[in-house]
Amino acid sequence: MAHSVVHLLGIPFAIIAGTGAGVFALLSWGIFRDSPFGTAIALLSLGMVALTIYHTMLLVAGPDPVLLYVLRSAANTIVAIVIGVLILRHHQLRRTRPTGERS
Repeated sequence: MAHSVVHLLGIPFAIIAGTGAGVFALLSWGIFRDSPFGTAIALLSLGMVALTIYHTMLLVAGPDPVLLYVLRSAANTIVAIVIGVLILRHHQLRRTRPTGERS
């Protein structure tokens, strides 16, 4: 596949931006690890790494390789799990709230 200059410049940018976002997400998880949403932050970190790899490979290899379908499926699964964890945490926090507080 012939790449334009924009594609070739986009690959290092995608790697650097994704790595920086992943590092910040892991740092956030380190801070919020003991909070009710620590698990969701950790799963979002994994999702960000998967999406960074997916988009970088999409720029390099094009849209046809089977590995890209697997990575996209994994990233979507992680996002679905994060949403499920957030819903469960919301219900847990609502049940443990004292009865005198307003919502």
